[in-house]
Amino acid sequence: MNLELKKKVKEIIIKIIILSIIEFLILVFFLKLKALFVFWGSLGAIVGILMIADEINILLTKTKYKFSKGYLIRYAFFGIILLVAGLISNEGLFVSFLGLMNMKFAAFISPK
Repeated sequence: MNLELKKKVKEIIIKIIILSIIEFLILVFFLKLKALFVFWGSLGAIVGILMIADEINILLTKTKYKFSKGYLIRYAFFGIILLVAGLISNEGLFVSFLGLMNMKFAAFISPK
């Protein structure tokens, strides 16, 4: 992985962690213990960012483009994260989704 990509991934992961802590502190007043699901979703977001970075690295080093299964694997992984949370509780599903969305929020607030 090149240096610039590593730096950007580290920055996004730090922002995901900060966002999840802020969300937890807000949600703990409303959902009590179920607010911990935000960390479950954020863990999925961090693993998702690492999967994306790995896929970018593979695409940059390959000479011939071939269909990548990384996209399908990543979304199946996100589905499993949400399925586990949904089986435990409805609030857990919502809060885990919020944690997964931290990946999008962190990328949105990062400078280009």
